[in-house]
Amino acid sequence: MKLVDKMILFSRFLRNNKDRKLKLDEQLTDHKLYFAEQSKYWRDKSLYNELDSALEDMHRINNEFNTKLDNVDKKIEELLRKEEITVLQRDYETYENNQPTLLLMQERAIDDRGVIKLISADIGYFSDWRWAGVELNPSTGLLTRSMLACDPLYLYTGNIVDEDNIKSKFNNFFADKRLMMYNDLDKLPQGQLGLATSINCYEFWPVDPIKNEMQKVYNLLHPGGHFIFTYNDCEKEASLDFLSGQVAYRSYNTRSLMTNLVKMLGFDIIKEQSFQESHTWMIVKKPGDLTSQKLSAPLVAIETPPTGAYQKQLEKEQ
Repeated sequence: MKLVDKMILFSRFLRNNKDRKLKLDEQLTDHKLYFAEQSKYWRDKSLYNELDSALEDMHRINNEFNTKLDNVDKKIEELLRKEEITVLQRDYETYENNQPTLLLMQERAIDDRGVIKLISADIGYFSDWRWAGVELNPSTGLLTRSMLACDPLYLYTGNIVDEDNIKSKFNNFFADKRLMMYNDLDKLPQGQLGLATSINCYEFWPVDPIKNEMQKVYNLLHPGGHFIFTYNDCEKEASLDFLSGQVAYRSYNTRSLMTNLVKMLGFDIIKEQSFQESHTWMIVKKPGDLTSQKLSAPLVAIETPPTGAYQKQLEKEQ
C-alpha cells in the first residue's frame, strides 16, 4: 500500500472509531435506579439482585470495550505519526528543490467561486480604512480587491507575483499610487498593520517556512490586528488526497499542527472554516485592541512625497 493511501486509511479509521464507542453508562444507570425502586416492594429481592448484577457486568464490559478501542486508536495514531515524519521530510525536499515560478503560482490559484466568495467575505469584514493591510503572495490578485478598504494596501512580492496582472484589476490611480509592493516584509512598518492575508500559499509549504513568515506577520500587526490564511488540513480526507501521486500537489499539514503553531507564536484563534474539506482557512488575532486616531489620512505614511494628481486627491479626501 502506498504511503499516502495508508495515511488516508489510518485517518479514516480514527474518524470512524469515534462513532463506535459504547455509550451505555447513562442507560445502565437509569435501569439500575428503576429496578432498585421496584425491588422495594418485594420481600424476596433475589431476582432483582440478579438483574443488578447483570447490569454491573454490562457496565464493566462497556468500559472494557471502550478502553480497548482507545488502545487501538493509540496504536493507529502511533503508526500515523510515523508516516507523517516520512511525508514531512519529503515536503521539505520538494520545497527546497522546486522554487515557485509565476506559472506555477497561477496554476495553483484557487478557481472555485464558492470558496473565493467565503474567503473574500471574511477578508472584507476585517478590512478597515483606518488601518494598513498587507496581502502576502497574491499571485493573480483575485482576492486583492477584498482588501480595498485597507489604507494603504501593501502587497508582499517576495515570492513570484504577477504585478501587472494585479494592477490591471484597478484603475491607474489606485494601481500606481495606493498599491505598494514590497519584496521584504521587514521593510514594512512594524506593529502598525490591521490586517494581513496569505491565501493559497501555505498549502504548498512545510511547517518551518510557514512559521518563519508568520513570525514576521505577527511583528507587522498592531495589537488587535488579524491574520487570515489558508492551509492544507490533512485531518480532512479530501485535503489528504492532495498528497497522492508521484509528486505531491500539496504539503502535509493538520489542524493540530497549525493550532499549536499559531498559539506558540502568540496569536489567538478567532475562526476556523473549511469548504468541502478541500480548502481550510483560519483567522487569528494578535492579542490587544485596535484603536486608531486616524480620520482620513493614511495611518502609515507613503515613503515618497505625494505629487500631482495624487496630491490633489489627498486634499479632496482631507
